Amino acid sequence: MKTQTIKHYLFSTILISWSFWFLAAGLTHLGNIPFSNPVVMILFILGGISPAFNELYLKKKTSTPEEYRAFRKNILSIKQPISAYLLIIGMAWIYCFLPILLGGSVQKVPMYIALLELPIMIIGGGIEEIGWRGFLQPMLQKKYFVLTSAAIVSVIWTFWHIPLWWINGSNQSSMSLVWFSLTCFSLSLLLSFIWNKYESIYLCVLFHAAINSFWDVYVSNNRIFPAILLLSMCVIFFFVTDKQTKNVVKRIDAE
Repeated sequence: MKTQTIKHYLFSTILISWSFWFLAAGLTHLGNIPFSNPVVMILFILGGISPAFNELYLKKKTSTPEEYRAFRKNILSIKQPISAYLLIIGMAWIYCFLPILLGGSVQKVPMYIALLELPIMIIGGGIEEIGWRGFLQPMLQKKYFVLTSAAIVSVIWTFWHIPLWWINGSNQSSMSLVWFSLTCFSLSLLLSFIWNKYESIYLCVLFHAAINSFWDVYVSNNRIFPAILLLSMCVIFFFVTDKQTKNVVKRIDAE
């Protein structure tokens, strides 16, 4: 049976996502079609869910039926310890709330909005983690340390988003690329911690969705200095919890 490779996954994912997103960008620029147009929104969403569905396709193609069922079960496994849910939601809230104290964001709407948006944000971001943390992170950890793997994922993750800056009306079109890159790195550290603690794709999806939901409550002003401070805190958190992640790396290598 053919083995799924990182290069194949990344090439096909970027090709699919960018095809949809550049079509959307062309419509908003050349056709003067607004971002809210259903066609543009569909193209935007299709590009965003491509990392997940491409990984599901490749996993089914390159795995045994038993391996594929186990992978799908991991994605849908909502039966997690209460402590895991509290940690995931708590981490997401702290990550989005801290910039207020650092001068990096302001609260625009009530907290309950995040709860209402959470199911939507599973499609609007969280589902990506099926590919990034469900495949890419553990594959990289077979060769690199956890920190190195998280850094590589953050660079790829940032690069994958690049076409969104050309789509008029998207969040990224008015966002600082430097701020976004720093944010991707800090979130990659937290997501690598979650993956290595629980080995749960579902919890990674939930954390990503919670981050996106809280961001609509605590709206960032894209200031670089608060983003650097937040990244520094995530690095400290990562090294404080590094003992556990080292054990996971050894177990992955042993397999």
